[in-house]
Amino acid sequence: MRIYIARHGETDWNVERRIQGSTDIPLNENGIRQAYSLSKYLERQLSLEERSLSSIFTSPLKRAKETAEIVGKLLHLPVKEISGLEEMSFGVCEGKSWLEAKKEYSRELEEWEENKRFRRIPGGESYQEVLNRFFSAYSLIQKKLAEEKPDVKKEKDILIITHGAVIMLLLSLKEGHSFQDSFVRVRVENARAYFFEEDELEAIRAKALV
Repeated sequence: MRIYIARHGETDWNVERRIQGSTDIPLNENGIRQAYSLSKYLERQLSLEERSLSSIFTSPLKRAKETAEIVGKLLHLPVKEISGLEEMSFGVCEGKSWLEAKKEYSRELEEWEENKRFRRIPGGESYQEVLNRFFSAYSLIQKKLAEEKPDVKKEKDILIITHGAVIMLLLSLKEGHSFQDSFVRVRVENARAYFFEEDELEAIRAKALV
């Protein structure tokens, strides 16, 4: 099984470079167009490789759900909402630009920068907490797939719609980047899809769950 993991389409806060985190912001018009483009891209890639999807699993946040619903409608696939796939919470920094946040919470952000994996921005989450809940959600997805018919589970791939920081953490572990500079080295664009083979994601899980 192959797991396609895609970021949601664009929002107004993306355009304004405001920190979204757990704040529930919908897609803007361009984000809706991006979701349609993602659908077409996946349709082409799956056709070229003679693969198919069985289901779409999505973060409960509006920007992810709206992206998933557009893709699901165009590809004729069921969409299932899974808690744990949400964006990382950035606590007191949400709604601000990074420049504004650094002015207002300079000491707190300096402390977070020293050990992003295990420290939190006040009111937010650490990288480790995000990884823990993502893989708990992935375990639930695996359980749901195991309950389906064996031919569906083994022969068809799945799509997960989630968020930038979540995908950034997975790619950092896959590519061996330090979490300290992952925001700089790993760029995750809106409505871009990545894929992981099942054993590859299991190897990332082993690195993630310390």
